[in-house]
Amino acid sequence: MPHFSLLPWLQTASLLLRRNQLYALTIILTLGLTLGALVATFNLNYQLFVAPLPYPDADRLHLVRGSMWQQDKLVSPEWLPTQAQQDIYRQSWPEVETKALHNISIDVEQQLPANPSFNIGAVTPEFLPMFNAPLALGRYFTAEEGLDSQLPVAILSYAVWQQHFQGASDVLGKTLQFRGVSFAIVGVLAQDFVEPVLAAPGWSTDIWLSYDFNDMGTPSWSLASTQIHLLLKLKPDSNPQQLAHSFQQWAAPEFSSANLNNNFLQNSNLSWHLVPVRSRILGDAAGLSLSLLAGSMLLCAIAIANVANLVLGRAMAQQRSLTIRIALGARASHLFRQYLSEFSVLAMPALLLCLTVAEACYQSLQAGYAGPLPRLQELGSGTFSVLFAVGLLIILCLTLALWLTRQLNYRQLQQSLQQSGKGTAVQVSGRTRQLLLMSQTLFCLVTLIYCSQIFVQALAKLRQSSGLDLHTYQVALTQGSLLNNLEPAESRQLFAQAAETVKQQSNANLAGLGAYPPLSYWQAGFPMSSVSWQADASSSVAASRYSGDTEYLTALGLQLQTGELFSPQQVLNQDNVVLISVSLARRLTADLGLDSSTGLLDKPLYLRGATTSRRIIGIVSDLTLPGRSDAAAVYTPQLPSAFPHLLLRLPDGQHLSREQVNQALAQVHPQLKVFRFNSSADIFAAHTQDAKVATVVTAALSLLALALAGLGIFAVIRTQIQLRQYELAVRQSLGARPKHLLQLTLLDSLKPLLWAVLLLAVAYSALQLSLRFGWSFGFAAQLQIAPLNATVALLTVLLLTTLIVLACVRPLLNRPAIQALRGQ
Repeated sequence: MPHFSLLPWLQTASLLLRRNQLYALTIILTLGLTLGALVATFNLNYQLFVAPLPYPDADRLHLVRGSMWQQDKLVSPEWLPTQAQQDIYRQSWPEVETKALHNISIDVEQQLPANPSFNIGAVTPEFLPMFNAPLALGRYFTAEEGLDSQLPVAILSYAVWQQHFQGASDVLGKTLQFRGVSFAIVGVLAQDFVEPVLAAPGWSTDIWLSYDFNDMGTPSWSLASTQIHLLLKLKPDSNPQQLAHSFQQWAAPEFSSANLNNNFLQNSNLSWHLVPVRSRILGDAAGLSLSLLAGSMLLCAIAIANVANLVLGRAMAQQRSLTIRIALGARASHLFRQYLSEFSVLAMPALLLCLTVAEACYQSLQAGYAGPLPRLQELGSGTFSVLFAVGLLIILCLTLALWLTRQLNYRQLQQSLQQSGKGTAVQVSGRTRQLLLMSQTLFCLVTLIYCSQIFVQALAKLRQSSGLDLHTYQVALTQGSLLNNLEPAESRQLFAQAAETVKQQSNANLAGLGAYPPLSYWQAGFPMSSVSWQADASSSVAASRYSGDTEYLTALGLQLQTGELFSPQQVLNQDNVVLISVSLARRLTADLGLDSSTGLLDKPLYLRGATTSRRIIGIVSDLTLPGRSDAAAVYTPQLPSAFPHLLLRLPDGQHLSREQVNQALAQVHPQLKVFRFNSSADIFAAHTQDAKVATVVTAALSLLALALAGLGIFAVIRTQIQLRQYELAVRQSLGARPKHLLQLTLLDSLKPLLWAVLLLAVAYSALQLSLRFGWSFGFAAQLQIAPLNATVALLTVLLLTTLIVLACVRPLLNRPAIQALRGQ
């Protein structure tokens, strides 16, 4: 019985590859880099869409959400009264097994050194057990520490325990102080706890507090907040849609009776729905993760075509040795083993490089370079990644070896030995080479078109002028225990005094006092509102609402277009006056049929929910903010009575620190602290990070696609020219000029590009036709709005192909034809 040993085959393959190190290195780098990106993005999408959540009965976990409608028009997609959520939590529902309330906020700890700010999660006792949160120390909150207990207890995250308590085992029983209340530490979560992303993307809770100490104040049927989440664990076989309908039927009369005197809400109704926790965690990440996967798959397609070209070219270069082996009795199975052995030897270092690249991708994703994505904590080079990479390489090696073995024409290889190597263009199908070249060109074109469209959009976002003054500091303040101990008027007076003190101590040119700025550290869309000419808001215009004094508006970068800014007296008296942006003025002018926006001055305007009108006193410039298409905005002189923001502009060359501001605040009141300190430039950079990542990734992807495609095109064209050198030499000896030969070769080499363009045009037409039947394809829309990008991509590939042909043909045309005729 014949005995087959793999080791000699691998040793022979290693020896052959060592003689052609550039070939081996090219394949290793090509496969390692592209397959590493594919493994990373595939693992990311598997984690997001397929992998089970690390929570018990995760499919039964739902989030209660709502939306506000007026006359069949969606007013707010995320709107659920805080009172409704608490009432549902208190009541018993037959379909619900467990309920939990969750609230997020940011607060300053008043006992630890430097008074650090922490992300706070105020939860009822059911929340952490619902997600089976592992504990490193202590316990969960008990039922006695639940809603309305007023018992201040806290659970630390593992990171806070390590950073601020050095992992001390005696941390239990120690206290933390927030807003003058001391919280006893009763537990520490384990390092491997995977927090569900229910709030802002990228949010990570530092400290968990008992729910009674959230910062939302008294619940109300007219107040909604995206900071609050009501979670349900349904009983088996419960119907989420039916339960949502029950909530809606129960809440409708409560909501109507509570808002009879509210001009804005009395004509509104609520729509309730239950969102699976998996869907909430995924959020809007699907588009980004699938785009990353699509990009890596396109790169892999180009890389595989590139490798196929390289191995085919090498096989054709080994024609004489292959012919001798066939003459000595080698069969197709022997050649298959040889090629499989060579590919296996190449696959080993490619696997190591692949896993290294995948791990680098994981680290980059976890560092936030691609923006906030959920479940990154679970991402890593585990068994799944290794098996997936090994499986890809095994399939690729087997496929390439089988494909290459079948491409060789053994009969013509034997004939070529008798022809002394002349006219050997028949050993491999010309159609195969053309298909490889066309596929590589097609994948490159698709990659360039798609990437260029994303690149142009992202670059436009980065280069767009926002109108914001980015040479300022944003300082968010907390008043600690004064939140519940001062009247609103007293708080505003204290904040104004703090702003003046900080201005003097820091030598600032401007020190504005106001509420949340248009662009801040907090969640997008916080200040959305609307305006109307009538108190009943029967015809309203959506607009963002911001509040602050004149220095605050000036520090934002607003420029007065017409009218006047707020006077100090109007700010002091909290007068009913407003400023509007140019975009809002344009809409309101059209509504009234005025010839000029100047006619809006002194007109009365109602803000959402207001019964008293406000007078328009001025029109200011627009602020074009990242991620928002609408610049309509209204500004009021109302100063906040809680959680104020300072906007500070210093003289050129001067800087400010959090410690300096805290020192100045201590002179006003010891409870006043900084809980968020950022430069406006840093905040703007954070909001445009996605565009920066998109420009870098698409540019790198385009360059890599061009490099891989160029390498593959070079391999095919060089092989074609080598196989045609005898023909070209004959033409040259018969009087053909180099220009004619170059033109002939170039036209032949451009045929695959023309076929690729034709195939792409047909696919594009089919996609556009499908849109007429109601089928939606994002790629078709990308091509539809970017014909210039497609043209630039085509010209780029055309130029690349032309340069490669010139580089390959020139050496052949510059040598005597007799050498080619002799086969030299």
